[in-house]
Amino acid sequence: MSRPAWWCWLLLWANGCGLDYYLHLARGQARIAWRSEPIGLILASSTTSPVTAEKLRLIAELRVFARQRLGLKTGDSYTRFFDTGGQPVSWNVSASPPERFVPYLWHFPIVGDLPYKGFFSRERAARERDALQAAGLDVAMGPVSAYSTLGFFSDPVLSTMLDEEEDRLAELILHELTHATIYPPGQAEYSESAATFVGQAGALVFLAEKHGPDSPQLRQARLRQEDARRFSAFMKEAVDSLDSLYAQDLPRAEVLKLRQEVFARAKERYRSRRGEFQVDNYDAFLKWEVNNARLLSYRRYHLDLELFARVFSTWEAHPDRAISVFADCGEDPAPWDCLRRVAI
Repeated sequence: MSRPAWWCWLLLWANGCGLDYYLHLARGQARIAWRSEPIGLILASSTTSPVTAEKLRLIAELRVFARQRLGLKTGDSYTRFFDTGGQPVSWNVSASPPERFVPYLWHFPIVGDLPYKGFFSRERAARERDALQAAGLDVAMGPVSAYSTLGFFSDPVLSTMLDEEEDRLAELILHELTHATIYPPGQAEYSESAATFVGQAGALVFLAEKHGPDSPQLRQARLRQEDARRFSAFMKEAVDSLDSLYAQDLPRAEVLKLRQEVFARAKERYRSRRGEFQVDNYDAFLKWEVNNARLLSYRRYHLDLELFARVFSTWEAHPDRAISVFADCGEDPAPWDCLRRVAI
């Protein structure tokens, strides 16, 4: 979701960001800022559809909820609207060696080493992908639904966000707002997993308070999140199986052959469990090719969510205190160790 590599355009001298990349990001960010409109104007327009107006009002409610109930820094984010024309706002590239789970890193000042690099142009992202593939790496490239500037700029509501249903939109907005509060340098897994958890848990609290504890909106959200946890547990098994293979230190050619077999077995396990999912369909997994970059990207957003859940349950009546703990651990040199200590 969020791609803090946009910080790079502020720092021309940044390692990993040449002048051309800097100019590309500066132009893209400036275009969004210039063409975005205040949401108040969108709501006042007679051409705005009732559905769009309802979603924009929902986001305004989420901003208040995020600030007052979760203690998140909202700034001016999501007070303006940008129409993407139905296209992704940007593209993201990540990479990893095919024989082990080690992310390829780009270095940026302020936010440190990051396992992804963002582009406003699909063509530029594709060139980066092709260069990394030519170097023998597994590469993942995909569209970005939202990104965060970590509270230093006013992030706009993107038109593509409004395609989401209420519970998913709540998760998305709360996820991105979390990054303005929690983003320790060089700790992408902690940052993204924290934002995933806050988005999910925060959405449930929001829906319960807005619609009631027995509302169909909340029931739907819970079922979806149960499916998400179920798929996350399945993916952990798949990644752990591959990790065990990589740990054997076999010749590279043999690893590349065996990992196809391991992944094929993972797909068979998924087929046997398809009936467990209640709302969402994860059959797209059956079309995945084994790709370490893609698997690491998934894990980056879903690592050890149960640790966050333990802390959150302690402060269930005061979710802002739990999020304060997540932020404090983010300031620790070893944030995951800090989280494990407080989750006991």
